[in-house]
Amino acid sequence: MKKLFILFAIFTTFATTAQSVGINADGSAANASAMLDVSSTTKGFLPPRMTYAQRETITSPAIGLMIYCTDCGNGEPQYYSGAEWKNMIGGTSLGRVPVISPTTAATNIGTTSATSGGNITHDNGNAITARGVCWSTSPNPTIANSKTTESGTTGSFTSNMTGLTHSTLYYVRAYATNASGTNYGGQVYFTTATSPEIGATYQGGKIAYILQSGDPGYDANVFHGFIIAPDQNWNPNLNNQYPPGWWNGSYVTTNATGTAIGTGLSNTNLIVSFQGTGNYAAKLCADLVLGGYDDWFLPSRDELQKISENRVALGEFSECGPTSMEPCSYWSSSEIDNDDAYAYSFSTNGGSGSSFVNGKGGWFRVRAIRYF
Repeated sequence: MKKLFILFAIFTTFATTAQSVGINADGSAANASAMLDVSSTTKGFLPPRMTYAQRETITSPAIGLMIYCTDCGNGEPQYYSGAEWKNMIGGTSLGRVPVISPTTAATNIGTTSATSGGNITHDNGNAITARGVCWSTSPNPTIANSKTTESGTTGSFTSNMTGLTHSTLYYVRAYATNASGTNYGGQVYFTTATSPEIGATYQGGKIAYILQSGDPGYDANVFHGFIIAPDQNWNPNLNNQYPPGWWNGSYVTTNATGTAIGTGLSNTNLIVSFQGTGNYAAKLCADLVLGGYDDWFLPSRDELQKISENRVALGEFSECGPTSMEPCSYWSSSEIDNDDAYAYSFSTNGGSGSSFVNGKGGWFRVRAIRYF
């Protein structure tokens, strides 16, 4: 009992007579200008840690009261100024980041694109300034990685991710940003589809060509090319007794002079706009609706060349074999002048064949293609 009384007396004397308190490991005196002087080279000062909601329950906070708000932005030390909570450089303290539900599982997964989204359930008093999804080939992507930006505030949203690489694993998180910072939904992941090869069934037909570096419209990040439709039997017989021809019964200059890859569609549109309705090569292709697609067209000269080069992989054009007696030439959409246009002769020996000039009234085979 005597020992307890002595210990109590020591503490009482200390509290009532000391002007400064020093807390340190070396016994050095406290700075005279400070009531509390804490010194350390290995430890820090740890103020009370609480959430924004817990901070708001403090009744009549004293001026200078310090806390660490764990969910204000990404976490922030704050003090009370007498009028409001501020950060340590005197600015208005952060509030809370938006509340966002788990990221939507990826759908519509293709070779270079996919769809995801999220749901912002609360903005926590600060307007949403950005929302969308972010993705990466590494876990826990942030808005510093690839991202979409969608309009709107709270509520559900969807986003289309593009420019992906085929056969690749991606991690995705929905995000929402307000004045207090950015919050993320739970992570989901998916693998893009394997890149189809030439001859694969795809989007209404077979892949006839995949764009390569140097081709018009080539993009290393996007899987593009063109698809050939199944044979619609738009072919003349051996005696050339019925169309299709290039013309519509009379010679017209259509200005459809594109020959390169990527010009077939614009050529076809020009031909049809000048020649109107009828039963001719470009119009047959333009009117085709197949596999849910209605954007078919007559290929240009160079597009036909690629089809001819890949005909073995396509498993098509068996009629163009070395023993065939049938015509094995196809109309292109590439016009020469008022009277002539390019056709393409598929080689009978497995080569690439060659283009030639023919009068528009000639009757040749026709195959439609479309871009993807």
